[in-house]
Amino acid sequence: MKLQKRFFTILLLIFFTAGPLASLTVKLGSVVPAGSDWDMALKQMALEWKQITGGQVNIKIFPGGIAGSEESMIQKMRINQLDMAVLTAIGMNKIVPETFVLSLPFLVENDEEVNFLLETVAPEFNEDFNGKGFEVLMWSSTGWVKFFSREKATSPDMLRKQKIAVDGDETEMMDAWKSLNFHVIPMGINSTLSGLQSGMIDAFYAPPMGAAAYQWFALTPHMNNMPLSPLLGGVVISSRTWSRIPEQYHEELKEAVERANRKFNISSREMNDQALDIMIDYGLQVDDVTESERQQWIELFDEDYSSIVGPGKLIPSETLEMVKQRLNDFRESR
Repeated sequence: MKLQKRFFTILLLIFFTAGPLASLTVKLGSVVPAGSDWDMALKQMALEWKQITGGQVNIKIFPGGIAGSEESMIQKMRINQLDMAVLTAIGMNKIVPETFVLSLPFLVENDEEVNFLLETVAPEFNEDFNGKGFEVLMWSSTGWVKFFSREKATSPDMLRKQKIAVDGDETEMMDAWKSLNFHVIPMGINSTLSGLQSGMIDAFYAPPMGAAAYQWFALTPHMNNMPLSPLLGGVVISSRTWSRIPEQYHEELKEAVERANRKFNISSREMNDQALDIMIDYGLQVDDVTESERQQWIELFDEDYSSIVGPGKLIPSETLEMVKQRLNDFRESR
C-alpha cells in the first residue's frame, strides 16, 4: 500500500510539472482615453500577446488614468500592484531622469531627427531601466507638443500672463518653468479639464490629438502653432513580471509591441492633423508665431539648458553633450 501511495504521488508530481504553465494576467496601466486609437492599438497588442503565448499571457488594460498618474503607476509596478504601463517622457524620466534630454524644447527640428534619436540614442538608456527593475519594450513618439491657452500667447511674455498646468509630480520641470518666470500650477492629466473649468489654469502643452481626446481645447481657444518639443514615451514592464513570462516568447512579444507602435506612429501624424481640423471646426484659433517671437522662445533656453541641465540637476551635462554631438553628426551626414 505504501508503495502504491508513493507511486501515485510521483505520478501527480510528473503531471503537474509537465502540464502547461498557469496563465499570467498582466495588468497594464495607461492614461490614454478608453476607445481612442491609442487604446485600440493596446488592445490589438494584448490580443497578439495572448495568441503568441497560446493563452498563457493575458493583458488586462486599465485606460484613461484608472490606474493613476504616471508616477502612481510606476510606484504600483514597484510593489506588484501593476505590471506594465504606457508612459510619456514624464514617466520615463521618473525612472531614469536623464532620458528627458530627448524631449528638451527646440533640441530637435523635425520628425527625421526624432526617429534618429529613438532608434539610436534612446535604446542606450535601456540598461539604466533594467537597473531600476524595468524592461523597456518600446520607445515611441506621438507628435509635437504645442501650447494651448485661453488667451493668445505667441510670445513668452503673453504666456506669462496665464496660469500653465504642469504635472505636479514633475518638481524639476515646475522649478524650471518657474525659473523662467512663468506662472505654473501643479495639475495632473486627470485634473486638467476640471482645472480649466474652474479657472485654476489657463494653459497647457500637449500634442493636438491629446488636446482633442481629453476635450481640453474647448476651454483654451488658442493654440500657439510653434512646435515646442516631440512628445516621447514608451511601454515598460516590471522586470519581475517580464521574468515570469517564458523567455522563448520574449522576442515575439517585443515584436508585437513594435508592430503596434509602428502602426500607431504611421497614423499619428494623420491623427494630429485630423484632431487639429476638428478643433478648428469647433472654433480653435491657430496663432502663428513671428520670427521675432520665435527667437524670444529660443533664447529662453540657453545653449546648455542651465535650468535643468548640470550638476545635481535633472540631466547631467555630459548626457546633453552626447545627444547634441550625435545630432550634429546626423545632420552633417544628410
